This record gives sequence, structure tokens and C-alpha cells, in this order.
Amino acid sequence: MSNGILSRNIRKMVQYNLRNTFYDYQNHCGTSCSTIKCWKWDITPVILMHNKPSLRYAVLILNRPISQEEAFMKNFWEKATLRITVDGGALRWDQFLTRLPEEISNKMKIPDLITGDFDSIAEETLQKYKKKGCKVVHTPDQDYTDFTKALKELNNHCQEHTIEVDNVIAIGQASGRLDQILGNIQTLYLAEKQHLLHPETKLYLMSGDSLSWLLEPGNHIISIPEETRKHNRAWCSLVPIGETCHSVTTSGLMWNLDNQSLKFGELVSTSNAFDGSDTVKIKCSHTILWSMKVPSLTGE
Repeated sequence: MSNGILSRNIRKMVQYNLRNTFYDYQNHCGTSCSTIKCWKWDITPVILMHNKPSLRYAVLILNRPISQEEAFMKNFWEKATLRITVDGGALRWDQFLTRLPEEISNKMKIPDLITGDFDSIAEETLQKYKKKGCKVVHTPDQDYTDFTKALKELNNHCQEHTIEVDNVIAIGQASGRLDQILGNIQTLYLAEKQHLLHPETKLYLMSGDSLSWLLEPGNHIISIPEETRKHNRAWCSLVPIGETCHSVTTSGLMWNLDNQSLKFGELVSTSNAFDGSDTVKIKCSHTILWSMKVPSLTGE
């Protein structure tokens, strides 16, 4: 092969690789993102129950009171691709159903899966759902929380039945025992570090009228629902957990960060707010926990 032909072939290969690289970044964030990872987050379709046939998500009910607005929870549960109750979460869901009119509660879909070590659920409740045809998986391993084990079983169930979900939303109040709240955040980290879910599946923690999730090192573009932007008590936070985030730069916040460090004992960006923009952009050097208010979850 002549040097001229070889050079042309090399140029074609380089151009092809550059196009593919740009396309990959476009898929992640809608903009060219240099050479760092970039994610785009938009929770509006799930929270507002937009009628999208391709909307695929799983709901996990953890063992905490369900405080979300009744109409929201009914639609949220019914339209889910998968429905899972985690240990005492089955009792919490059963209690929620008893608050509904009988003609409605009887028509609600049953959980696809009930998991846990079953130290927080009465045998009577467990047998009740077994008789209805719910799949029950006992996970006695005490090295992990029931939430963490439930994610593993969710992934197993999806692989076994060839089911794909884009989002997993766990419902568990950020109230009560502080160690359990921190344990839930630990599960968010384990899901990422131990690859408990499909790499493209996003994991959220819903608590009251807020949503929380992890932002890995890189660029993030977060779509802010209109109801949040216009709410007079809307809030958000960026919290480093487990390690210092040495550099955070943001736009779209009331109090933006400019290449600043987030660290316990120094600066932690709690009780932040929005500047009215429809997106918040965040660039972080290390993983941080992002939380934000979503008023429609509780109707407040």
C-alpha cells in the first residue's frame, strides 16, 4: 500500500472516531463536552406522568410512611414498569391501599416482587401477598441493607425476564433514624461502585417532596421543572459525602459555585435555590449528592 493511500485511510479512521466520540457526548448531554463525562437529567416525564409509551421505570417502596400525594402515588405505581416493596415497605403499601376506596384499591396492581430479610413485616401480610401471586424473595444477608439487596434482586428480575428500565425511584422518607437515612445514601453509592443496576439506569431517592441522586465526576445538565422554578420555597443542595469534592462550578443557582471545594467542616451547599433558569449546570471533580424540591409530590 502506498504512503498516500495509507495516509488517506488513517485520516478517514480519525474522522470516523471523532464523529463517533462527538455523537456519544451528544447522547449524554446535548452539547459537545470536550473529553469529560457528561450527563443530562430530566425527571419531569416521570414526576408529571407524561404519556410516553417509552417511559420505563421501577418503583421501590421502602419501610417508611408514604407521604406523597394520593393521586400522584396511584398513577406513579400503576404506570411503572416494575413495582417492588422492600420488607416493611409491603406493609407501608398495604396501609396506603387501605386509605383508598375499596373499589379503587382492589383494582390496583400487585407488587411484582417483595424482597427483604422480613424482620419488619408481619407473616400475615407476607402470606396475603403471596396468595395474590406476588413473587417473594428472601434476602437474609446482613452485610447489606434491604434497599441494597432489593436493587440486586431488581437487576436479577430484569435480566431473567428481559425487562429494561431507564429509571429506578426508591420511596423512603428522610426522617426517623439518621443511620437508616445515611444507609440509603450508602446504597446510592453502592449502586454506582458495585454496578448493581444496568449502567444506563438512573437511580433516585424520593423523600416527601424531594428527589436526591448522585452526580459523578464530570458535567451535569439538570432540567428544572417549572413548578420547582416558580415555587417560592424551592430549594436544592450539593453535598459531598464520603470524600471532599475539590472543585465544583455551577450555573442556574441563586448562589453559584466557581471552582470551589465542598467539604464537611468547611463549605457545604445546603439550602441553595434556583435563579429561574430552566436548567442547572454543574461540573464536579468528585461525586456529590444532589437534592431538590418537587412540590407536586406532596401537593404543597
